[in-house]
Amino acid sequence: MFEELRKKISNAIRGISKKEEEKAEAQQERNEEKISNEVVSKEIGVKEEVSETKRPVAKSDEAPGVALEKQGKQERTLDVSLASKIKGAVLGNVTLSDKEVSGFIDKVKMSLIESDVSYDVAEEMSENLYSSLKGMRVPPSKAEDEFMSKVRESMTSVLSKGSHGTNIKKFIDERVKANDLPVKILFLGPNGTGKTTTIAKIAYMLKNSGTSCVISASDTFRAAAIEQTEHHAKKVGVPVIRSSYGADPASVAFDAIAHARSHNIEVVLIDSAGRQETNRNLVMEIQKLVRVSKPDLTIFVGESTSGNALPNQIRELSNHVKIDGIILTKLDCDAKGGNAISIASATGIPILFFGTGEGYDALVPFDANFIVNNILPAS
Repeated sequence: MFEELRKKISNAIRGISKKEEEKAEAQQERNEEKISNEVVSKEIGVKEEVSETKRPVAKSDEAPGVALEKQGKQERTLDVSLASKIKGAVLGNVTLSDKEVSGFIDKVKMSLIESDVSYDVAEEMSENLYSSLKGMRVPPSKAEDEFMSKVRESMTSVLSKGSHGTNIKKFIDERVKANDLPVKILFLGPNGTGKTTTIAKIAYMLKNSGTSCVISASDTFRAAAIEQTEHHAKKVGVPVIRSSYGADPASVAFDAIAHARSHNIEVVLIDSAGRQETNRNLVMEIQKLVRVSKPDLTIFVGESTSGNALPNQIRELSNHVKIDGIILTKLDCDAKGGNAISIASATGIPILFFGTGEGYDALVPFDANFIVNNILPAS
């Protein structure tokens, strides 16, 4: 995952790091030449001073041997001074110019946009980077690590906006403690995003933590949708409430909620038919499903590989139905990774989970560090 974005940003970091190393080497050469010239001048002065000591002197002056010893000490002092200055030139820092910072940020920004990060989020990251890099003094030997660290910090700052989502397990536990049951969770999203599989993953997670649940097969339109739901439910060991194709989805959800109440089941997971946010009739059907089931949480399930269309889908649908959180599926198939970075900031709705594979345990709670470490691994 994130292969394309990782490669683009890493190349940009290596590029500016190499430039800073080359700049430091050029500065070092200039410094060494300057120091060498200074040393030559001092050596000439010392030789002249020493030659003075070799002239005939009064008996009260120092003996020639003492003068020669002093000469040796002065030369050794010059050698030490020269070594110290050259060492300082080698280990010195270089200061980033506005031109260098701007060029680097432009490359990072373009990499983000080409990887499906929304323009606004890419712009925000660029501004953060500019503030942290402008005028920064960089040790040439550690330039790559310094730039990597700054990009990671900027990316983490943006991703952290998605960290305020509801903790589903904690939410359910609180409702169980208050005996306010069943908890109803409605899942929305276009066809083909892995919505039904994601519901099975949630059911698997809840069952393994000791929480009982039932699935409402309220996708009564898509061919084989009910059979798919039953297949997954059987695999994870939870019951399904179903009807026939063409039945009212809201009535199926109503029956599932009634079944949960009568059997002391704690959670109802409500599937729904895929909806395009532009189809008014289908949107109205979802609104009816919401009115009848009165979900406690409504979750949008979307593919991370959907590109810039995904934020628009979510924003449009949220004009008609309140969406509490997002689950991004197929993250393991996403070479770009832009939606994982920008979706929470672009929509104002937090990411709750990432789907990272076909297995029922391949559901990862949202974590900014998980994304950043997969794009720019910490050294």
